[in-house]
Amino acid sequence: MISAVVLDRQSQELRMKLKSIAAASMVAFTALGSHAADTSWGSHALLESALGLTAGGVIFDTFSFSLGAQSSVASSVTSLGPIGAGTYSLFSVGNDGLVGTPDDQGFGAWTYGGAPVVHTVSLAAGNYYYSVFGIASGAAAYSINSAATAAPVPEPETYALLAAGLGMVGFIASRRRRD
Repeated sequence: MISAVVLDRQSQELRMKLKSIAAASMVAFTALGSHAADTSWGSHALLESALGLTAGGVIFDTFSFSLGAQSSVASSVTSLGPIGAGTYSLFSVGNDGLVGTPDDQGFGAWTYGGAPVVHTVSLAAGNYYYSVFGIASGAAAYSINSAATAAPVPEPETYALLAAGLGMVGFIASRRRRD
């Protein structure tokens, strides 16, 4: 009788260990199946580019950057492999200075997959980030490309030439009225 109780207890302990191992395995496989990365580009250069790789699962990556002046920003995301529900969005970082909080303002949300499409927006100086989302059914990759061109600032000579030209037109118009 004692040996049956000991065997039953050992069996219960073995089942508990197997359950623990199974739970740990599920957590490990879930972690392997998701991909999240936060990348900071710092001050946006003329061209920024990144490559995201995954063995499968959910992709949720952010790419933050700052602009020192008003700029035209063009971006695209290209998928390589089986990525479904692929979207990427552009946000400004809110007053709290944190990425992904409710006070962030969205400037656009686009899908990706297939032929790359370039999306262009005009942004003021400030802090921004791209959020890339997708669900990969196997090994896959994507590339994000972003180009920023600062808006031209007129030089003082430009205004001087404009004033001189308007002065000449005014002088000629007044002379013609006299004649």
